[in-house]
Amino acid sequence: MSTKTALKIFDSALKSVLPENFMKNSCSLNGDIFSINGKEYDLKKYKKLYIFGSGKASCAMAKEIEKLLKDKIHKGIVISPYDNNELKKIEVKIGSHPILDQKTLDATKAMIEMMQECTEEDLYIYLLSGGSSALLELPIEDVSLEELQDATKLMLSNNIKIQYINMVRKHLSSVKGGRLAKKCLAEGVVLVVSDVIDNPLDAIGSAPLYADDSTFKDVKDILEEKKLFDKMPLSIQNVIQKGVDKYIEDTPKNIQDRVSHYIVSSNIHAQNSAKYYAEKLGFSVELVKKQMHGEVNQMVEKMLNISKESKKECIIFGGECTVDLNGDGKGGRNQHAVILMLKKLRENNLNYTFLSASTDGVDGNSDAAGAVIDQKTNFSELNIKKYIDNFDSYHFFKQIDSLVMTGPTGTNVIDLAIILKGDIDG
Repeated sequence: MSTKTALKIFDSALKSVLPENFMKNSCSLNGDIFSINGKEYDLKKYKKLYIFGSGKASCAMAKEIEKLLKDKIHKGIVISPYDNNELKKIEVKIGSHPILDQKTLDATKAMIEMMQECTEEDLYIYLLSGGSSALLELPIEDVSLEELQDATKLMLSNNIKIQYINMVRKHLSSVKGGRLAKKCLAEGVVLVVSDVIDNPLDAIGSAPLYADDSTFKDVKDILEEKKLFDKMPLSIQNVIQKGVDKYIEDTPKNIQDRVSHYIVSSNIHAQNSAKYYAEKLGFSVELVKKQMHGEVNQMVEKMLNISKESKKECIIFGGECTVDLNGDGKGGRNQHAVILMLKKLRENNLNYTFLSASTDGVDGNSDAAGAVIDQKTNFSELNIKKYIDNFDSYHFFKQIDSLVMTGPTGTNVIDLAIILKGDIDG
């Protein structure tokens, strides 16, 4: 069994969710008719067309939308962790991720200013992807940048689930949870790259242009349950309490009629492409419908059990696990999953290949997307338990040349894991 085969399958899946490919599949222009997932917009109806966006994929998406719409674009701004010197009509503002900084606030202010130029006669296309929760931000009144940074670090260091962190962020923000949509009069089209399991529009990128079901009371209850409310900066405690007491308006609960959302890329797209490619190589394939989520040790055990029971030769998983870091090593949830799986495969003498990697190319605090191993992976001179205990999977896999290295990909549809069973090679 070859790790190269698993890498080929992953590479095929990754290519399918790159903006240069999914934008062509989702968007088209015929004369003045712009089509997105079958819905048509007659651009002659609008006075001006603006492009806005935020997230890890926004810059690459902006490049593709410029290729398609060319001079029909009036102007625009996207907020990204990466620059792109090829853009002509759309300005790139650099923000910080995962902890916001002053650059993020300045970029957000610039985008809001341009959005407020729009009239009811205009149309904007918003390019939304994962990473927006940090890259797009303007704190609610009475909350400073430093206080918001401290609150975010506090939640991250206490392993709060990302959906809860984003719920808190929405209520401390003047742009998240649908509040950005209220700042622009134009009709909006939102092209969404989903980095959330099952693609809930109220969660992706903290939903700047969608409605929000959560409340200030939910936020306070979560922080109190995690014993963090009293540790929050005093101004944030006060804002949340004012929200609970109805002195501050909650996030919008109704979807704006003039703003439409379209999922253009997601983890399911990556899984389906992996399945298609694996079948072309001759494998029988099982696509596991229930997405991976939860603590990585439990998920590795679950993936292994599913694979043992499956009659297929290739089993494909998607989703995103969590990992409770206790050591001071280097790595991420994908590399940790692979090192745990490697140990289990050796203990059970199973001839499997296993790959787990992030589609954004960055796993945890490393420059690797993930790792890949098979029955021939030789680590006899390394103490695998020591690396597991120290959460140092990166240095373990670097020594045996098993890291998956893609570099930042310009997209993010969370993670993909692949198991190949037996000696069949593609």
